[in-house]
Parts: sequence; C-alpha cells; structure tokens
Amino acid sequence: MTRKKKSRKLGENGSPRLSKEKLRELRAMKEQRVKKKKGNKAGTRNAQEAKVELSTNSGTTTDPRAGSKKKIALTPEQNLQPKAPQMNRHLKPQASLTKAHEPELTLEEELQQLENDERLMKLLELHERGELLTGKDAKFFNRAIARHQELCELLGIDDEFEEEDMIDADPLADFVSNDLADEWLSDDEDDK
Repeated sequence: MTRKKKSRKLGENGSPRLSKEKLRELRAMKEQRVKKKKGNKAGTRNAQEAKVELSTNSGTTTDPRAGSKKKIALTPEQNLQPKAPQMNRHLKPQASLTKAHEPELTLEEELQQLENDERLMKLLELHERGELLTGKDAKFFNRAIARHQELCELLGIDDEFEEEDMIDADPLADFVSNDLADEWLSDDEDDK
C-alpha cells in the first residue's frame, strides 16, 4: 500500500467548499429559526415592586403579606383587678368512680397460677443455689411462698417432704445389693 502525504489543502477527503450563494442561503435559514427562550429576563428576581403595583391597580387581588388592620395598643392596659378563675362547684360529676374488681380465682386456679409464675421459679432457683435475695425480689419471694403454703393448707395438699424420703427412694438401691458384692468378693478369694 502506498503512503499518501498529508496536506493542508482541502480536497477530496475534506469538507466541500460551498459557493457564496449557498453560504448565504444557509445563513438566512439559520436566522429564520426561532430561538427558544430559556429562563426569565435578567433582574426579574429583584422586580417585586413592579408586581405589587400591577396587583394593586387591578383591585381584585391583594398582597398576601399585608396583615390585619386592627389597631394595637402600644401601652399595656391597667387592670387593677385580675379576673379570678370561675369555679363551677354546682356541677355534679357525670360518671361515678368505683374500684376495679379483679375476677376472683378459685383456690386451685390461684395455686396453678403461682406454680407457673416464671419470676417466682427464677427466684426459687436462686434461693436453692444459696444466693441471697434482696429488695423487691425478696419481698415478692416471701409473699409468694407464704401464699403458696396457705393455699396448700386450705386445699389439703401436703407440699412438705422430708429428705429421708428422698434418700429411701434412691433408684439405684434396687439394683445394687450387698449379697452380690459378697458373692463376687468370696469368689475372688477362693481363686487365690
């Protein structure tokens, strides 16, 4: 491929040269086009006075900034006797106030509610671990335990149990007996 030397002259590859007549036509068409207006004229932001004058001349619209025409006293009025608040003591209350009654629970329901109380169960666990309860927790715990004992007595439930009963009820005691231990020990001694 042969290399063409670059030149500054406009020729085949450049834009075509237009005749003077053609250039005049293009310029005339460009001038005939209507320019779109963008924005307001310069200085319209500060021309509030002209707008106010136009609105007052028409008479129908008023300036929204114009306030009340009521006269205001510039000095405070001297009232020697302040107005006392009116007490309507002759009026009777429309509703009567009574204490709200909680629905009464049966003894069994109250006992069940005490036994299912989450706060009491947590405090009972802390007490069994030997931790010291203080303040509101101690008061709540003492009150709840006293009520639980009272309900058990009223219902005839024996809630107290002794530690001896727990030791006697050892589940491993049935499986381990001294007789088996004696037999195993005696066999070992005979073999020697």
